[in-house]
Amino acid sequence: MTGQTVIVESAALRRVLANLLSAAGVRDEDSQIVADSVTTAELFGFQSHGVIRVPHYLKRLRIGSINKRPEIRVVQRSGNTAVVDGDHGLGHAVAHFAMREAIGLAESGVGVVGVRNSSHFGIAGYFALQAVRRDMIGVVVSHTDASVVPYGGRKPAVGTNPLAVAVPTDREYPVLLDMATSTASLGKVLVARDKGESIPPDWAVDEEGNPTTDPHRAKYLLPMAGPKGYGLALIFDILSGPLTGAAFGKHIPLMYGDYEKHRELGHFMGAINVERFVPVGQFKRNVGLMMDDIHATPPARGFDRVLVPGEREYLIMRAYERDGIPIPLGTMNDLRAAAKELEVRLDL
Repeated sequence: MTGQTVIVESAALRRVLANLLSAAGVRDEDSQIVADSVTTAELFGFQSHGVIRVPHYLKRLRIGSINKRPEIRVVQRSGNTAVVDGDHGLGHAVAHFAMREAIGLAESGVGVVGVRNSSHFGIAGYFALQAVRRDMIGVVVSHTDASVVPYGGRKPAVGTNPLAVAVPTDREYPVLLDMATSTASLGKVLVARDKGESIPPDWAVDEEGNPTTDPHRAKYLLPMAGPKGYGLALIFDILSGPLTGAAFGKHIPLMYGDYEKHRELGHFMGAINVERFVPVGQFKRNVGLMMDDIHATPPARGFDRVLVPGEREYLIMRAYERDGIPIPLGTMNDLRAAAKELEVRLDL
């Protein structure tokens, strides 16, 4: 234990999370996917989408608003497009299935899949990276319940609606953009609450729409870059909601509140087969040269060097795989309580 964190080895964390989910009645295959996604989030430094979310998943599984054993299936396929129905399963397993379908469709060039009847799926980048392993570019868009105040508004109308794009390279790591369209995700506010820390003034507003640095007073989130973040959030909601046949905007049940309801989330996922455009080796070399050019950029005052998207996550992952993952003590206590309830040994 270090300070207010517990150091955990990544393989042990995957194993324990999978055991917890299996004990809750989830299929072993789905449990493994969720456990790997959550652990990957922690390895990348995204505590907001890591272990802190697991007690919530277990609560919804217990209530029944997440289906323990869904029939995830393709309900429509036309040309290079498909629609996947997640049957209200764990979003990680649903999105994994959908990206696998998109990769299959992309053998002829490009594959695009819309998803409906899903739930929270953790970090979007996890699924975009599925395409990279096949030398493809992965694109993932999703939405959330309305928790973000639109530009010029005082009450929420859009979600944190993330985008992830993963690009293969000839270097040790891919280019990976994984971002919310809000200044910060709700998960980061939850982590600040758990740690007893304040938040920056541009993250959230209180009940009256006033900026706050107190995570306990934070009621709604703010869009990144004002109207730009808000505009992207709206477009991503359209792609994930109306286009897929899923719920959208203010009609999406609350993640933290409407516990008896299915989440009704949608996702929009794509894979681009690089080889159908240029030789994949040439593409990866050229992206690597772009990375070199970025790294050669003189750093501004206060910075050691300029990074490319995904590089920070790669460096954190290397350190955490070597030294262990720091899990906040409060989060670990919640995990211990869940393990006790499910009679699972928490061997961490």
